[in-house]
Amino acid sequence: MLVNQFSIKVFEIEIDNERDFLEFIEKNRVILSSYLLSLKGKITKEIEDSLEKHKLAYVKNMPIKNKSAITTQFIKNSSIKIVDSIVRSGQNIEYDGDILCLKRVNSGASIECNGNFIGLDRVDALLKCNGDFMLIRIGKSANIYFNGVNITKNLDDKKLYSVKLEKDEILIYWYKG
Repeated sequence: MLVNQFSIKVFEIEIDNERDFLEFIEKNRVILSSYLLSLKGKITKEIEDSLEKHKLAYVKNMPIKNKSAITTQFIKNSSIKIVDSIVRSGQNIEYDGDILCLKRVNSGASIECNGNFIGLDRVDALLKCNGDFMLIRIGKSANIYFNGVNITKNLDDKKLYSVKLEKDEILIYWYKG
C-alpha cells in the first residue's frame, strides 16, 4: 500500500445563483486552479460542465469541521493583509508582508508591500511590490513597480498577469480573460 499525505487549500463556496457562480468561476479560474473547491447548494449540470471545462477540482457538500478555528489559526500564522473593501483615491496602504486585495484599487490610491501582492479585481493605482510574485489585473491608470522596476509599460488592461522574480530576473506571464 502506498500512502501520501498532502496539505491542500480549500475554497468553500455556497451557490445561491447559478449565473453569479458561473461568472465568478470564469473571472477567477486561474486563481482557483490551485485550490480544491468545496461546493454547497444546488450544483447543476452547467456548473459541473464549467468546472470540468476549466479543469477545476471540486467536491460536493464536504463538511469542514471547526471552520472558525481553522480561519483563526490561518490568520494568526499568516503575514497576509486582506483588504476586503475598495481602496479609494487618496488611500495609502503600506505593509511589510503579503497583501491580498479582494476588491478594486482606484486610481489615486497607493499600495506598497514588501511581500507578495494578489489583486482579485482591477488595480488602477500606484503599486510597489517587493515580493517574489504578483497576480494582478491592471487598469489604464496603473503604475506598477515590481522589486524596484517599473513594469507598467509591459502590461495592458486586457489580461490577468502573474509576475515572478526568479534568479534576479522578472518573468511576466499573462492569461487572456
